[in-house]
Amino acid sequence: MTKDWCVAVFLLFFLVPTEARGENAFEIKPVAPGVYAAIAGPHRPANANVAIILLERSALVVDAASTPSSARQLIGQIKALTDKPVRYLVNTHFHWDHYWGNEAFVKTWPDVEIIASETTRQDMLRMGLGNPLLSRWLVEIPKEFEALKATAQKTSDESERRKLQERITGWQAAVAEMRIMHPRLPTVTFERRLVIHDASGPVEILWLGAAHTPGDVVVYLPEKRVLVSGDLLAGDTPYIGVVSPHEWIQTLEEVRRLDFDVVIPGHGDVMRGKARLDLWRQYLADVAAETAKAYAQGKSLQETRDTVVPILKARYASRFAEDFPYAVAGNVMTAYRMISGEQD
Repeated sequence: MTKDWCVAVFLLFFLVPTEARGENAFEIKPVAPGVYAAIAGPHRPANANVAIILLERSALVVDAASTPSSARQLIGQIKALTDKPVRYLVNTHFHWDHYWGNEAFVKTWPDVEIIASETTRQDMLRMGLGNPLLSRWLVEIPKEFEALKATAQKTSDESERRKLQERITGWQAAVAEMRIMHPRLPTVTFERRLVIHDASGPVEILWLGAAHTPGDVVVYLPEKRVLVSGDLLAGDTPYIGVVSPHEWIQTLEEVRRLDFDVVIPGHGDVMRGKARLDLWRQYLADVAAETAKAYAQGKSLQETRDTVVPILKARYASRFAEDFPYAVAGNVMTAYRMISGEQD
C-alpha cells in the first residue's frame, strides 16, 4: 500500500468525530476463568483491544494501547481487577495502536518482559518514532486542525462548533503526546512458538504465518479454549498492507485448526466460534480472485477498483463494520499492485 494511501486512511479513520471518552478507556469483560477482554472505547488516536490473563502469581497482558496516557488508564483498570503484577506483555504486531503504550507498563512494572515475534521487533525498529510516515502524520494532522478551525468559524450551529472544538482540543493533546513518546521495544522474541508454563494453565504465543503483518502472533489458551488474535482476525474489515491475501488465508487456515470457542480480537467485540474467521477467509479469497480477473482482462488500477469494489460491496457490506466501503477500496488497490508487481 502506498504511503499516500496510509496517510489518507489514518486521517479518515482517526480524525473522524468521536464521542468524548469516559473515565475508563476500556470496557472489561470476563470471557473465561481468569481471562478478560478489555474492549477499547472511543479515543484519540484510536485504541486497540487488550486481553488480560491472570496467572497463578502474576498477569499477562496482550497489547498495550495506542498511547502512554491510555495505557495508564488501562493499568488503573487492571489494578482494580487484580493485585497481581503484570509480568508479561505481548505485542501482537508492530502497528502503533498495539504497542505505543509499552512505556507505561515498563514504568509501572519495571520487570515486565515484553514479548513479540522477532519479525515484529525488527519492524518496530524499522518503523519507529523516527519513521517518515509518523513524521508526515505530525505535519498532516495539524493541517487538519486549521481546516477544522476554519469550518468552526463559519458554522452558525453552536452545537456543531462545540463538537469541532472538542475534536481539535483532543487531537492537539494527542499530537503533543506523540512528540514526546518513547516506545519500548520487546525484550523477548521468538520465531514460531513460545509457551509460558503456569500452574493456571499453559499460555501459547504462536506465529502461524504472515497475515495482517509479517510478524503477527496469536495468544492461545488451550485449556480455556480462548484465542487472542490481534488484528490477524478482528471485528472490522481486514486491512491488506504488505502481506498478500493468499498468505493471510493460509495463516487463517492454520488458526482454524486450533481448538477455541472465544476470540478476543484486536478491534470490535468478543467473538464466539469460527464464523468470523470463515468470513474473513472468503472475503480475502474474493478480493484476490476478482482483482486477478480484472488484471487478466487488461484493466488499469482505477478500472479494476471501479469494477471490483461494487462487486465486493454487494457481497459483503452488510456483513462488515461501517468502515467497509473505505477499506475494500484500499484492499483492491493493494491487491492489484501485488498482482501487477507495482507494489512500492
